[in-house]
Amino acid sequence: MKIYKSISEFNSLKDKLSELSFVPTMGNLHAGHLSLIDLAKQYDNEIISSIYVNRLQFNEKGDYEKYPKSLEEDIELLEMNGCDHLLLPDESILDNIDLIKASPKSNKLCGKNRPGHFDGVLTILNKFFKLIKPKLVIFGKKDYQQYLLVKEFIVENNFNIEIIGGNTIREESGLALSSRNNLLSKKNKYLASHIYKALNEINLSKENLNEELITNKKNYLTKLGFDVDYFTACDPSTLEDSFEIYKSDILIAVAAKLGDVRLIDNILLSKL
Repeated sequence: MKIYKSISEFNSLKDKLSELSFVPTMGNLHAGHLSLIDLAKQYDNEIISSIYVNRLQFNEKGDYEKYPKSLEEDIELLEMNGCDHLLLPDESILDNIDLIKASPKSNKLCGKNRPGHFDGVLTILNKFFKLIKPKLVIFGKKDYQQYLLVKEFIVENNFNIEIIGGNTIREESGLALSSRNNLLSKKNKYLASHIYKALNEINLSKENLNEELITNKKNYLTKLGFDVDYFTACDPSTLEDSFEIYKSDILIAVAAKLGDVRLIDNILLSKL
């Protein structure tokens, strides 16, 4: 695996590279990230990943500073799992960067209480896309809103990039894999698995999907000690509230804090 430790180093060599599939990360890698590398292997392109903790997408400085880092282990994992190139940008990536304003859809779900978060995500991805010029990019669907916004951003800006979404990878308990899981106490890690339990129970009762069912599951998490940011049923294209399971698929999405750790998850309910 070739490692580029600065933007200038990558720029000096990128013209020699073949077509690329890009898996952007913020490091502290786990099996969810590696599943995206495995997904990239299904295509003919060489695989490039990046590790960069993007300060532009953090609303709180403290959250940015405590984001877990494990660079040596990350490099080893990427190399062992067949990644061909790794870009480790220096802070010059922010030089003269074009600030992107995300669409109004970014103000729903995670964007409600994280103003500017998706502006920061799209701002850095726009820089990466222009720098790397990938043929394919791969994102996990655990952060479904991010996947949707990036997909629309690519189309709106006429990037010649195909986007692929990877399914959420879970621990045996059902907890969606996340770098933030490392910050959970043993007790809270057990409690966190109840998010997926609540989502599954909605799926099992989807023929009776209504606001009361969603509210009951939100209250269930609150009683367990979660500070629930949102728990909602929405149209997977518009993110507008919807219970019309007989007309289309419905996204059930949740974000909640346990202590200082913010967790997100979702499931897609198939149309009845």
